[in-house]
Amino acid sequence: MTTLKVPDMHCEKCVARIHETLEKAQIEHKIDLSKKTVTVPDESVEKAKSELNEIGFSAKKPGFFSKLFG
Repeated sequence: MTTLKVPDMHCEKCVARIHETLEKAQIEHKIDLSKKTVTVPDESVEKAKSELNEIGFSAKKPGFFSKLFG
C-alpha cells in the first residue's frame, strides 16, 4: 500500500468527493482527513493520482523528510 499526501483535502465534503471518485474508479482506498492522506494499493497509485487530479486535488507521495517528521 502507498500513502499519498493530499494537502487540498480540508473537510468531510472533500473526503466524500475523493471517496466517490475512487469508488467509481474501483480503487481500494483508505482516507485520513486529519493527516490529509489517501492510501491506495501500490499498483493503483498512478491511476489514483490521475483520478484525484481530475477533481482538483493534487496528490503526491511524501518525501523522505515527510516520512521522518510528518
